[in-house]
Amino acid sequence: MTVLNQQQTNDLFCDIESRLLGASSVILEYLNNLKPACSELGQIEWRYRLSGFLEGLSLTGHIDSLYLESLASILFARDVKSREVRPGRAHAFSIDIITDQSKVYRFDVPSTNPLDAYAQLTKRTAYNAIPGIEAIEVYAGFRKDRAKEAQPLRVFAKSELIYSNP
Repeated sequence: MTVLNQQQTNDLFCDIESRLLGASSVILEYLNNLKPACSELGQIEWRYRLSGFLEGLSLTGHIDSLYLESLASILFARDVKSREVRPGRAHAFSIDIITDQSKVYRFDVPSTNPLDAYAQLTKRTAYNAIPGIEAIEVYAGFRKDRAKEAQPLRVFAKSELIYSNP
């Protein structure tokens, strides 16, 4: 979520007020009461309250619904930083799952280290659907980059597995 500073928030509320059609003083007062305090700017609650209030005004014809769509992109836009590389997923790992039927399932898992790669894999539905897991091998790099003779960084034996189907 993009954090708006106090000036951007004030400009946003001024823009909303200028677009209100035939608004009474009660509506303007309520809109003014929805302005967040400086300490609330990073929170999402005030955005939902404002959005709900404006949707109600749209239903009564006090504000254009097309404007609300563009306003939603401002209120609920994702922060540019959140689309950048996530430090917790900065390293590439590939994982081989060996089953008791000698089948091998391969996954690419970005994470911080081999143990975290395995922990991230356990959150996937596909992992939970694999029966009879005997061992987990974690390799450096994604599958497409892995050399044929690569050795695993870490091997998890059956006794070390978490959340596996029998």
